[in-house]
Amino acid sequence: MNNPWHEISPPKDDISARLIDYAHPLGLYWARDHFGKYLFICETDENGKVKKTDIPELAGIVADFITLNGKTRLVLMLNEQSNWEIFHALCTDIVEATRKIEGSSAAFTIILRRLNRWHDFLKKIKADILPEEQIKGLIGELLFIRNHLAPVYGYVDAVNFWVGPEDAPQDFNVNDAAVEVKCQGGTTQPYVKISSVEQLSPQLPYMFLYVVTLGKTTADHQDAVNLPMLVKLIRNELELASSQQAERFSDLLFGLGYVDSQKYQNFNYILTEEIMFEVKDEFPRIDAGTIHEGITKLRYNISLSECLPYEKWPVWLEKN
Repeated sequence: MNNPWHEISPPKDDISARLIDYAHPLGLYWARDHFGKYLFICETDENGKVKKTDIPELAGIVADFITLNGKTRLVLMLNEQSNWEIFHALCTDIVEATRKIEGSSAAFTIILRRLNRWHDFLKKIKADILPEEQIKGLIGELLFIRNHLAPVYGYVDAVNFWVGPEDAPQDFNVNDAAVEVKCQGGTTQPYVKISSVEQLSPQLPYMFLYVVTLGKTTADHQDAVNLPMLVKLIRNELELASSQQAERFSDLLFGLGYVDSQKYQNFNYILTEEIMFEVKDEFPRIDAGTIHEGITKLRYNISLSECLPYEKWPVWLEKN
């Protein structure tokens, strides 16, 4: 990820700015002031429809509206340059969320909605990137979308099926079936961790457990995958079909604590194996209906070798 502010020299006074995209319906700029601060500027012909009090507080970022000569400018300024990656992700989110607007009247409604989502995200973010175990888990879920759901249902419906980031017990609800995705490393013991008793006790008629095995690799391996690659692919596909669904996809990623960062490029994997089990009958699990009411936060492991009699891919899923 390139730092666009590096290409702009701080001026002696006022600001220096560079247009981000000539084809964008809004005037959007990377900019720096005479102190060298990083700025993002959004300019429209709308005048006076949004007030400064409408802007949510953003941790580490100063936001303001300026009305001048009939134009309204939203100016975002980053306090600490070391946090430029997350600031860049915020700005890029606004750029993409407003790319398909028809006229500028709806622009600030969308922008304020995105800023409010970033307000919530920045309040709870504790680290600049996710731990590796969560990175692999998220890669497993995105691979399930890319490799299996999208070829059958398309990306819009595939992301609609993704309910785990919204605190559902399972990762996906697909029609009348729940799907839980688990990821294991190529050198780990052949078992998967079940984080709650509800995870394998769905409310839907059918339940499947999808397990992927990821091996570490280098970025130049022809089959390497990483989070930025998968996120970009899915975002691009959603933008072609539905900008609203692309915005929802970003919200789901926020909910998981993911924001674009070059550091994720260091975590590259290859998909070495995948298997699907139907969770039914005597499948090795703890049934929620048999647990005493006083037992809470139950976690356990299941051996994959004991799951083999239940190996099955659902008829509605395309196995590539």
